Amino acid sequence: MKPTRWLELGLSTLLFTLLFAWYSWPLAAHFTTAFPGIPGHDANQYVWNAYNFRQAVAEGSNPFYTSLLLYPQGTSLVMHTYTPVIGLLNVLLRHEILAVNVALLLSFVLSGVGAYCLCHRWVQNPVLCAVAGLVFAFSPYKLAHLPEHYNLLLTATVPFYVQAFLNAFAFRAGRLWPQVRSWGQVSLCVALGLLTLLSDYYVLMGLVYFSAGFALYYGLRLGQINWRHRRPWLLLGAVLVLGHVASRLLKSAKVFDNDGFWWSGDVAGYLLPPLNSRWLSTGTTEALHHNEHVFNTPASIENVMFLGYALPLLALWWLVRLRRQPVSTEPHAARSEPALAWLLLLFIMLTLPELRVFGKQVLRLPTSLVHYLPLLNNIRVPTRFVLFVSLLLPLVLFPGLDEWLRGHLRPVWRTTASVGLLVIIVLEFQPTPPPLLHLANVPRVYRVTAGLPGETLFTIPVGLVDGYRQKGQFNTDELFYQTIHRKKLPGAYISRVPQDRFDAFGREGVLRDLLALQQRPDTALAEPKPAAVKDFLRVYQPAAFVVAPAFRNTSAHLYLRRVLMPLGYREQTVDDYVLLAR
Repeated sequence: MKPTRWLELGLSTLLFTLLFAWYSWPLAAHFTTAFPGIPGHDANQYVWNAYNFRQAVAEGSNPFYTSLLLYPQGTSLVMHTYTPVIGLLNVLLRHEILAVNVALLLSFVLSGVGAYCLCHRWVQNPVLCAVAGLVFAFSPYKLAHLPEHYNLLLTATVPFYVQAFLNAFAFRAGRLWPQVRSWGQVSLCVALGLLTLLSDYYVLMGLVYFSAGFALYYGLRLGQINWRHRRPWLLLGAVLVLGHVASRLLKSAKVFDNDGFWWSGDVAGYLLPPLNSRWLSTGTTEALHHNEHVFNTPASIENVMFLGYALPLLALWWLVRLRRQPVSTEPHAARSEPALAWLLLLFIMLTLPELRVFGKQVLRLPTSLVHYLPLLNNIRVPTRFVLFVSLLLPLVLFPGLDEWLRGHLRPVWRTTASVGLLVIIVLEFQPTPPPLLHLANVPRVYRVTAGLPGETLFTIPVGLVDGYRQKGQFNTDELFYQTIHRKKLPGAYISRVPQDRFDAFGREGVLRDLLALQQRPDTALAEPKPAAVKDFLRVYQPAAFVVAPAFRNTSAHLYLRRVLMPLGYREQTVDDYVLLAR
């Protein structure tokens, strides 16, 4: 590699590192004591994931099974949103908060550097390559998910996989199966795919769609279609009509779609800046985000597909310009890999299986059919594929833009224009400061319980939540707090709990009573028999019972007091929490 390329890589790495520090500030000032998150939301589980993984490895047990939750039976973590790659990092760092923050930093920076290198495959202008890295690594979609869904942010493998895929295979028109150029690059694709599997299955599925879509482009000879003739347009119209009708018939037949259409994107998601946009979010756009007539899930980050305004407007200008030029049917006339434009359209369609415009249903696209296919319909939030739109749009647009700039502007003005575009997008993407969950804010009661003898900690409220179903209530902050007190929990917030395990939760007498009183405080219950209480204590071996401030003096709290205090338990107040312990 030339010294100038090393310099460019070094500068791009520095740029993306500084952008991460800026966009996530004040995280850098609390890098070992806080992490991005909202109280009671999903970010807590990623710290727990890292903690559990390291604990299991240290004990020599299976890291994909835990007894820390749903004690005493425990549960499998195979289908859980587990992010093992962060767990592996925590095995080395031995610090959960540091592990998740380092993982986020590395993923954002490497995503940017990878997209920079991939863009450099077709673009000479290093500033435009930096813009491509910025758009992919720091898209508003990712920054909106920063306080909640770390798994969706682990995207560093994507541009490197695409680069390896293009180096590994050679495709010919009319053939779905490619010729192998390099087995070493094939091995790299497999390794990156496995690493993605340990990060997030949505991102992995995106790589599968990319690979299959690339093969279809050549296998169906899509690059050789002459759109000046009537026949391709008639065929396209037929495909759209058949796709719409087939999807509607499947809906009428009540074929299971796993709520894929409930989560379907809306064109408004591409046009409205997210609620955390520093400069672009306004009262009008916020009202539209909260409008239940526009979005099925008002104000949800799952609606965010915004790519800024500068890049889409630039793409629109470029399309208008291309209409004035002769259309070539030769694939080699394209200045970049011609399949990328088709893949860009495919991923846009994947985000909009049911094409809606500000809540108005227009058409079910052919991509809607995947939501009726078993396994594939587990990818039930299609808007998340906007990640690949943010990668492909610059790769499709910038090769031609780079050539146009070189043909029309002097070097100093080319650089000025490119830097101007970079600055505009940096400001467009700037979010408001993300909320942080601080170690110092962990309630003192959990540090007190850490020193008490016993196997478990019972918290009120207690419950089991798995993303589809719920029994009782479970505050996800308890996952973070468990890394402090290190007691096992009878409840859980975990993905895909087996049906029999879910049904069994809460059948035992005392726990059943607590769940009933949480849901309906006026429930009339008979006092449990002493033998049942003793059996409950024998099974769970509780170190203590902690009642959250909102549940003080409620029926569940009073029930615990009546049951436990005759057995030698004493009640004390620790700040706003109630602690019952012997």
